[in-house]
Amino acid sequence: MITENAVNRLKEIAKPNEHLRIVVEGGGCSGFEYKLSLDDKLTDEDLTVEKDGAKVVVDKMSLEFIKGSTVDYAEEMMRSTFRLVNNPLADKGCSCGASFSVKM
Repeated sequence: MITENAVNRLKEIAKPNEHLRIVVEGGGCSGFEYKLSLDDKLTDEDLTVEKDGAKVVVDKMSLEFIKGSTVDYAEEMMRSTFRLVNNPLADKGCSCGASFSVKM
């Protein structure tokens, strides 16, 4: 799922051939971390979700860690960022929201 805030911001900043890429990597203070960036490349391992012209891409391996999550965009006093929220597979996360541990 992609929130309206994320859709609107992606449409504002992404070039026509760009999408928001989500990657999950080992690291961060909780074990895994989200990496979100604009990208213009696709691979055979990528899955694409599109809402109102805004595209989000995730590789199959990363998808296993974020199934059921919501892509959001938030503007806060100290930063503005795309983020994943409501990840049903995350056990706990750090205060910055960039890393998480997986439910066993």
